[in-house]
Amino acid sequence: MAKPDRDASPKGKPWKEYGRYGSIGIELVLSMLLGLFIGYRGDIKFGTKPWLTLLGIVVGSYAGFRQLMAASKKMERDLDRAEASERQRVDEDARIDSAIRALKADETAAKDETPKNGSEP
Repeated sequence: MAKPDRDASPKGKPWKEYGRYGSIGIELVLSMLLGLFIGYRGDIKFGTKPWLTLLGIVVGSYAGFRQLMAASKKMERDLDRAEASERQRVDEDARIDSAIRALKADETAAKDETPKNGSEP
């Protein structure tokens, strides 16, 4: 007997996906804020207002959007993998259905070929 797949449960899978991809916006905002904070602290320390703050925002934004793009590529791969798995399952179901129809047709043909009592000499 095969073990049930935990990811296949309709209740667990959506929450896993929400957790994985729901944090992308938070990561983007936090990386921008971290860049702002580091740039602002650098401006205070070196007296270069507002240049390090602007640089920090740009670098933080770049890091956040880079993470966003990596997550979107991973999401796309996950979707492609799920679609391929679903196509494989549908193809397998279709093969099973055609095999069952072929067996039923063979069974019907075998019944039609058997002589009935008294109908043939």
